[in-house]
Amino acid sequence: MKKTNQRPVYRRIFRVSMLAVLMSLTLITGNSFGQGNRGRERGNGNGRERSHERRNDVAVDRPNRGEGHRNNEEVNRRREYNPANVHGNRNNDWNARRRENNESRNNGWNDQRGNRQQTYGNRGGFERRNAQHRDNRYADRRFSDQRRNMYTRDRPGYRPVYDYGRRPVYNRFDPCWKYNYLPRRNSYFHNIPSSYFSISFGGYNYRYWDGVFYRPFNNLFTVCAPPVGIYINVLPVGYSRIYVNDYPYYYYNGTYYDQRGSNYYVVSPPVGAIVESLPDGYETVVIDGETYYVVDGAQYKPVVVENGEIWYEVIKAN
Repeated sequence: MKKTNQRPVYRRIFRVSMLAVLMSLTLITGNSFGQGNRGRERGNGNGRERSHERRNDVAVDRPNRGEGHRNNEEVNRRREYNPANVHGNRNNDWNARRRENNESRNNGWNDQRGNRQQTYGNRGGFERRNAQHRDNRYADRRFSDQRRNMYTRDRPGYRPVYDYGRRPVYNRFDPCWKYNYLPRRNSYFHNIPSSYFSISFGGYNYRYWDGVFYRPFNNLFTVCAPPVGIYINVLPVGYSRIYVNDYPYYYYNGTYYDQRGSNYYVVSPPVGAIVESLPDGYETVVIDGETYYVVDGAQYKPVVVENGEIWYEVIKAN
């Protein structure tokens, strides 16, 4: 009987078994290595997350100084840009500018007024005479007794001023509205216009100029009523022609003239004559509640004419 060699069979089985064991070990080792790597990666990830959480906790627990500073700046900016504050500042600025403008305007007005007063105060003698003339003639003539007592013997004027540029305007409350630019009756002056006419009559040397008669008195000249019978050659500018019983007379500033040839003689006021204005310097008397006016001894009463104006009628001659 022939023997077979069984050793090679056992060797193959052994080799296959060892190879299977090696392969199993290889697979087990690979799985363990992968799981370890994954565990380390998982552990590392959890550690990073926990570290980040700790840092966040620290950031939350410990306030950031820079963040607080930025927050304060933001609050300040909001306050600065608050619309209410902006409008309030605008209103304050506008009020301040308005006060400054008002103060500047007031100061400018005060300066101008001061300059005007200084200018008027520094004017020369001519302006002072005009100012005195206006004060003497344009004051209230209805009720001012003090006005009518000016230019007295104790307080004479410097020189009469004829305001030719003034246009008379009717005033029912001023009986002398037409002649109040002329020197007043019974007023005194140191000098008279240099272009006067000298007329000798009744022992007096009268001076005449533009409807006004002057008579020397000591070193002064007084405005007087012309004596009856004195005459002039030319009537003054602005005279009025009136008729009494169809007879013509010429009237100017309280004086009545009668034409005789080429001359005009002064006559007494004719009773019944009605004139539109009286000379400055008249006097008033009240009789039985009625007001009358006296000029050079003649008595006048106010009458209303057709156009509604108040004129003055001679009711008693001198």
